[in-house]
Amino acid sequence: MKKLIVCAFFALGTVAFAQSNNDVTLQVGVDNSAIVDQDGLQNDNLIVQLGLSNHAETTQEGWANENVTLSVGAFNEAYVDQEGWWNENSTTQLGLGNVAYVDQLGVGNMNEQMQIGNGNNAETTQVGFFNSTVQYQEGDMNSATSEQDGSLNEVDQYQEGTLNVAYASQTGDLNDIIQYQNGVGNDAYALQMGDGNLIDQWQVGNGNSATDIQLGNDNYSYITQSGDTHTHLGVQLGNGNSMTVTQTN
Repeated sequence: MKKLIVCAFFALGTVAFAQSNNDVTLQVGVDNSAIVDQDGLQNDNLIVQLGLSNHAETTQEGWANENVTLSVGAFNEAYVDQEGWWNENSTTQLGLGNVAYVDQLGVGNMNEQMQIGNGNNAETTQVGFFNSTVQYQEGDMNSATSEQDGSLNEVDQYQEGTLNVAYASQTGDLNDIIQYQNGVGNDAYALQMGDGNLIDQWQVGNGNSATDIQLGNDNYSYITQSGDTHTHLGVQLGNGNSMTVTQTN
């Protein structure tokens, strides 16, 4: 990410001092808009908008935060708020009417969003230290939400299809949530509070629903749904519990 920003500055003949904030905003098309607010030292921002009526906002407060926003298409919106040190974000939108929100507060948090299609919504909130999130959406009208509060947590959300919903929330340290959806109208919800927990939800088909809640430490849930209209609810309270569920038709 940083290499991309540096290359953009060299290409435009920009010379930046070591303690300055850096911004490159490129707009090609009609009625695109961008708002950038940088307060601190060595923050880097790159916005590229190609198309019609795309909108991007970046707010950076602190030291050495990095953001790259790329919107290609029409009516896409990207909002990024970084506060702290060494936070990194990359948002890519290819299509129409996609919306992305990123809120990073802390140190060393990393987020990557990819939206390919139309009307997708992705939201990431990271509070703490060295949390990681990946959100990939390919299709139409999918929704992904990730919330992390703590340190060294990871969320990976992959959606292919239409009208899928994924929600992940983690409080604590060293937790991991993986959500994969391929189809139409699948719902996946994961909530973890504690340390060292893992939820892995896979949905391939249509109209499946999976909800998992883990409160404690070192719990594990692995859920696989293949086919249509399966439902699952898993709750684990305590430490060292494990659950494996497979549903097919």
